[in-house]
Amino acid sequence: MPEPEPPSRDADKAEAGRSGDEQSLRSRLEALKAELGDAKARDEAEHQGKSSSSSNASALGAGMRAASELVAGILVGTGLGFLLDRFLGTKPWLLITFMMLGMAAGFRNIYRLGMRPTVLPGSNDRSGPHQGH
Repeated sequence: MPEPEPPSRDADKAEAGRSGDEQSLRSRLEALKAELGDAKARDEAEHQGKSSSSSNASALGAGMRAASELVAGILVGTGLGFLLDRFLGTKPWLLITFMMLGMAAGFRNIYRLGMRPTVLPGSNDRSGPHQGH
């Protein structure tokens, strides 16, 4: 079996130059990896900040809608009862009756709002709420 030839001095110089190039490329690669990791972390933090603020806004909107549904039901019922009482002269019975009916209608609307399926803030589905099967 023949023995391998010892490397020449020119090969040592070429390998030294190549290892220097490799080291500089490796250091650039590591720097780029670090930059990429930082950019990904910033993007994820920004995305999380947006999704949490949009979910807070969505929850606030749902709460405001529920409150307005309840108040509107009570006000409409009370107003109708008051007007009918004045017109028919049956004070305060129709006022009380229609106020109770308005409260029931307001709570029914809140229940219907709560039973609707919700769309998550991160999803791209803009077709509205889905009907359950």
